[in-house]
Amino acid sequence: MGRCNSCFAVVKRTDSKCYVCGDAVPRHASLVTKRKNISLFSNILFLISLGFTLFSFISEHKLSLTVSLAVSGTLLGLKIIADRFAKHRESYAQR
Repeated sequence: MGRCNSCFAVVKRTDSKCYVCGDAVPRHASLVTKRKNISLFSNILFLISLGFTLFSFISEHKLSLTVSLAVSGTLLGLKIIADRFAKHRESYAQR
């Protein structure tokens, strides 16, 4: 299902007009939005965070809260930076 460009209401593929605002539905509104590409670096960061979580549960020697927060915060920050870099790279490649 697509969305109307004017009011963002849900429209079906068979609709020619938006039932909320009455505007004509453009042809590209009926298309499904493109999936977000996930970079290899983001996948690696996810695996590292999964390993860190398993280590935290299984390990006999527990890490302090500050160390756990520092590691988790660093991984989250790196993932956000990687996603923004991938988004900029994607938009640059489309030009």
